[in-house]
Amino acid sequence: MQRIVSGALAGGRVALLGAGIILSGMGVAPAFAQAPAAANAARVVLQPHRIVYEVQLGEKSSAQGITGASGLMALEFSGNACDGYATNYRQVVDLLDSDGAARRMDFRVNLFEDADNRRFAFTMLNRMQGQILRDADGEARRRSDGSLSVAMKKPPGRKSDFDGDVLFPSALSIAMIEAAQKGERSYKNRVFDGSEGGEKIFEVNAAIGQALEGERNNRVEPVLRTPELTAMPRWPMAMAYYNDEPGDRVPVYTLRSVVFANGVMGDLVFEFPEFSLKARAVKYEALKADPCTK
Repeated sequence: MQRIVSGALAGGRVALLGAGIILSGMGVAPAFAQAPAAANAARVVLQPHRIVYEVQLGEKSSAQGITGASGLMALEFSGNACDGYATNYRQVVDLLDSDGAARRMDFRVNLFEDADNRRFAFTMLNRMQGQILRDADGEARRRSDGSLSVAMKKPPGRKSDFDGDVLFPSALSIAMIEAAQKGERSYKNRVFDGSEGGEKIFEVNAAIGQALEGERNNRVEPVLRTPELTAMPRWPMAMAYYNDEPGDRVPVYTLRSVVFANGVMGDLVFEFPEFSLKARAVKYEALKADPCTK
């Protein structure tokens, strides 16, 4: 259970694509602007915002595993392209198993990623039924050769090293959106997001659908139909997260969502080997970007 929900957290957080749930009635959708893929990627500017998702069990479930789920995910994304981005994330979800027993998962995450993709700081506090599963505080720095060095304050003294070609979450989000703008249908890279206590990196394989147009926009939540977002190109994406290791593999989890060109995400579905969770945005607020200091 711990590993599965840790995966859900990592998915929701990379879902920071900007980063990790009850269905809202769609009603009659307003007209959305058409969003054809651009021949060349425009500059991606991530939108600072606050967003709340309601969580419930998805269509995929096992009689022997998770049979119910309800809760909230809340994310605040701030900063700018010249100083870096900060993310504050909270997830409280009650999972019901086949015996009728409920387990409350409570995750708190704080992240900071500098604009140069050279420094990434993270704190994570994960609880199940009030018991601490993980309490982590660490920082990753990129060396001159491109490799990463991770040092942990909590637990103290623990260190990890990873070779190059690893992105942090916001940089990964920007790269995937740039690929979508170019009309590409897939994107692959490795990401370090601090999950698993800063001891692991994941390989992300993203499948990018055609930009949503017309009635296909009906899947977008009503709260995400603001004038600004209505004018934004958006794409359905499926991001499969794998352990970064050789051999035949299955995804630790897959995140399916609608990704706007400014990094905002809607219509989330987290797929695990034995069950799935769906998250629908119920509150959204665009924030002003922090002024640049350099």
